[in-house]
Amino acid sequence: MVNRPRIIERPWGRYREYARNEPCTVWIVEMKPGQAGSLQSHQDFDELWIMLTDGGQVQVADQVRQVRAGDEIFIPRGTKHRLTNLGGDLLRMMEVAYGQVRDEDKVRYEDRYGRETHM
Repeated sequence: MVNRPRIIERPWGRYREYARNEPCTVWIVEMKPGQAGSLQSHQDFDELWIMLTDGGQVQVADQVRQVRAGDEIFIPRGTKHRLTNLGGDLLRMMEVAYGQVRDEDKVRYEDRYGRETHM
């Protein structure tokens, strides 16, 4: 599992390696303006969020910060986290999940859309 990307230097520049020969799931998340994901955690996988656009706010455990394109946020399994779109445009983020992804593993603590939560 990769906590930070490995940076490989070449004569022409460099590249970042996020996973090599390990199982992972990759999504591009698109969040509407003014919306937020649930405050949630997972026990079976770590997450790496790579922001593709500006205007986001990320909560990881008790830390909240604004993020912009290019920021990378690592979320260890079992850690509460949430993404919020503070901007007026679509917020885009690439999410890489390292480990076994199962819907049953998601625990929601807060959700503004009325989905089931656990305290």
